[in-house]
Amino acid sequence: LTRDLDPTMVRKVHGGISGKHRIPHLGENVDLDRLREAFSFTVVRNPWTRLVSGYRDKVSDENTQGGSFRRVGKDIVREMRNVTDRDELDKLYPTFTEFAEWLVRHNGTGNSHFH
Repeated sequence: LTRDLDPTMVRKVHGGISGKHRIPHLGENVDLDRLREAFSFTVVRNPWTRLVSGYRDKVSDENTQGGSFRRVGKDIVREMRNVTDRDELDKLYPTFTEFAEWLVRHNGTGNSHFH
């Protein structure tokens, strides 16, 4: 490690799932000097694959996540197509192009999941 890890910041990035994938509590028996010298690595997904996955899993009309980001999808349609009628919005889903353009337009500020 090049710097100390602030464990309080982990939850701010990944919310409630952090405990499933990280060491939630380092016990007093951990040798911190040895831990700092440990080999670590990062797996990075292809950004294009991640973009398609984010669209399909979160905002498309595919039944993959149970509409967990349905509000975001409606926000995208509202902004990109200027649709304001609520009944109409309930029937519409953003296209992949609209999703990608929305992300670029907001430069990661539209929703923290897509930063």
